[in-house]
Amino acid sequence: MKERVLAFARQEIHRTGYRFTMNELAKQLGMSTKTIYEWYPSKDALIDDIVQCAIDELKIKEAELAADVTLHPLEKLKKALVLIPQDFQLFDLRRLNELQRYYPEIWKKVDQLITEQWDGVLRIINEGISTGTMRPFHSDLFIELYIGGLYRLMEQSSKGKMNKTLGEALDEMVDILLNGIVK
Repeated sequence: MKERVLAFARQEIHRTGYRFTMNELAKQLGMSTKTIYEWYPSKDALIDDIVQCAIDELKIKEAELAADVTLHPLEKLKKALVLIPQDFQLFDLRRLNELQRYYPEIWKKVDQLITEQWDGVLRIINEGISTGTMRPFHSDLFIELYIGGLYRLMEQSSKGKMNKTLGEALDEMVDILLNGIVK
């Protein structure tokens, strides 16, 4: 039952953003709000669980990626930089901005992941540099460019200037970061 509530809530976030009500969610599920509140005492708790599941999924995917010896370090780096939880791949960038605006305490978890969880990427960069497949570069600056780019994309999306999914935006941004703009 809990998984069903989570699945419908994810769909609703994708469809309308975070402004849905627990009552609307209950109607879609064909159950009472009381039943949902047995699993989640508040909408904040439900959204927090969705975000925590996404973070846990990312950590698992990153560990699998780091352990994949079949991938070239540059391929690993690209995949690591565009890792997105399955349910978030088609999210419009505005959803991240809404989460930041309306659920600041939950956003702190996402922000911490974005700004602090770079150990896996740094290991991949160091592997690429040590094997000679990447030139030495200032990895902290690279990470700051990535973070700044992501936040700027969110900001532009909230103003209606960027109509891309999170996946599309990250793919393009990472392509520019890794390949530059020279033909």
